[in-house]
Amino acid sequence: MSIWQPVIVCGALFCLCGCPLGTPRDHSRPIGHGDITLDVAPADDAIVFNATGAGGRDLYLLRLDDLRVTRIAETPDYEVDPSLSADGKTVVYAAGVPGDRADHIFTRPVDGGPAAQLTRKDANDSTPRFSPDGSLIVFARCKKYNWGGLGSNWAPGGVICLMRNDGTNERQLTDDEPFACDPRFAADGKMVVFSTLNGRESVPIDGSAPPQPIPGPRGAVPSGDAKFLVYARGRYSPDYKIYLANADGSSERLLTPDLGACHRPVFNRAGNRVFFLREKWPDGPAGTPEFSLWEVASDGTSIRQLTDCHLFDDPLAW
Repeated sequence: MSIWQPVIVCGALFCLCGCPLGTPRDHSRPIGHGDITLDVAPADDAIVFNATGAGGRDLYLLRLDDLRVTRIAETPDYEVDPSLSADGKTVVYAAGVPGDRADHIFTRPVDGGPAAQLTRKDANDSTPRFSPDGSLIVFARCKKYNWGGLGSNWAPGGVICLMRNDGTNERQLTDDEPFACDPRFAADGKMVVFSTLNGRESVPIDGSAPPQPIPGPRGAVPSGDAKFLVYARGRYSPDYKIYLANADGSSERLLTPDLGACHRPVFNRAGNRVFFLREKWPDGPAGTPEFSLWEVASDGTSIRQLTDCHLFDDPLAW
């Protein structure tokens, strides 16, 4: 597999050569930067992300004023998909525990304290996010998987699930088919928006109506006020660029006209900046990719690189 044959699932890029099959009771994990994810703090003063750590991946905070990094926790678990609560005090994430082939959902205080495991089923759980009021958590679940960790990125039939922030009252919002991923709450907290292989859909959190199609390409991320969408689009990794459009999909504009290999954009909470990862292949098309962190203003001005790839290789010393 090379950069000329990427695997794009719900807006994320995965490299098959970096993900060998796991054993029945353990994880297989990407090599390099293929699983890096991030979220912006509610105060727009930091980014939470996962990167190299004790268990393969730990969780960190990057302060945006001076670009200093602190580690949220050093654990033997493999942590991915961090997202912060609206008050910025709690991070929800997926993690693989050594010896368990499935990822589960956890929460942890950002300023220290023990983690709470919220899901325990033999299913691979991923991409959790808090509701605007912090009382609920939505996540994607793969109930049919053979890969081990990150199984929901590979197997068909991913479903969207909802639970309280303590793990109780868990329920499934979407049918077993078709594949669904990348859930997040609408701004009013009454709907969950998610991606399918054909685009985007939304469903009421109370299950009072079936999912309905909504505008925008799969993997599109809404701004905090729900007025805009940001997403990456391209045919191959080198020509992926970042686009912004109105919430109804109209007035699309290109934010990175002079940059390719741009992936996984997210708005800051104010909606005036977009952070994204830019991919580089230092060892050529058959090698392992590296990501750097960039930002661009929502009007397409002020594009700049914030960090190089060492942020994700050695976060505390980059």
